[in-house]
Amino acid sequence: MSPPTAARELRTFLRHAGARTPGAAAAALEALHAVVPADCAALSRWDPVARRHVTLAATYPAAAVAVIDDRMHADPLFADVRRTRVPVRVRDLPRRQRRGELFETLIDPLGFRDGLTLCLFAADGRYVGVLNASTLDPRHPDDDVVAILDLLAADLGAALDPLPSAVARTSALASGDAEGLLVPASGPVTALSPGARPDLVAPGSPLLRLVAAVLAGDPAPTGTLHVLVDGRVQAVDLQGGPSGVVVLHREVDAPRGLTPRELQVLDALSRGRTNAEIARALGVAPRTVATHVEHVLARTGCPNRVAAARLATRWGLLTRP
Repeated sequence: MSPPTAARELRTFLRHAGARTPGAAAAALEALHAVVPADCAALSRWDPVARRHVTLAATYPAAAVAVIDDRMHADPLFADVRRTRVPVRVRDLPRRQRRGELFETLIDPLGFRDGLTLCLFAADGRYVGVLNASTLDPRHPDDDVVAILDLLAADLGAALDPLPSAVARTSALASGDAEGLLVPASGPVTALSPGARPDLVAPGSPLLRLVAAVLAGDPAPTGTLHVLVDGRVQAVDLQGGPSGVVVLHREVDAPRGLTPRELQVLDALSRGRTNAEIARALGVAPRTVATHVEHVLARTGCPNRVAAARLATRWGLLTRP
């Protein structure tokens, strides 16, 4: 099978099966061998929380995989390669750059004469993983292989991306303007960024009910929600559907300078609770609640409880006593 034909078949496989599991990654790596003649290869995803790679499939020795997983990302040479966003061969590097830990612990000891690294990105710009391939033959990979891999890069990135589909709003994850989680219909919650807050969708969270509703088929809220967690306000955007919900979040100042307790009282007002009901839920005296209500009305400029309740609804306010 010619490399172009193999590349077309691999693209079809990636779009259908992905490469997010070890089994799918191993099948993808086997198919890649028809495109990239290599003595050793590895397909690794990036774990943004642990700040390390996790190799899903490899034909390198275990010691080499350990270098890829635990130390490759810290090598300045890898940082340079990652910035290029194109396949980079060893022979394309200036001789002064052919040194450092990757050469000393992986390339030179194993006798590799050439090879390439292709950093993989999601459609919204997030770094999601890397393909490494090494050869004992200094003539490979040739220019045609590099060109084909460049064309396959987007499909390989999408195949490793934990998101079913990256969209424009998730670009905030790549820029660092937001943190994010993926809540699938089944299986564990996946952190999409280093500062992701899984507790936002943990049992008892005020957000969990909404996420569950979206997974059940309800439309995701169109506006930004304000969720009070541990005394801090998170601005939250939900997107997705029954297959999975992306939770984008960032910490913001409390609206109108309200205290956490005042936000709890305002949330309760939006649900039609009386002062006595709010007092029981919060474990305080009704008079204390009345004082909080007065402060809420003064700080928000609302003339009455009904207007304050409407404001809380516009804010998408969610709290937990």
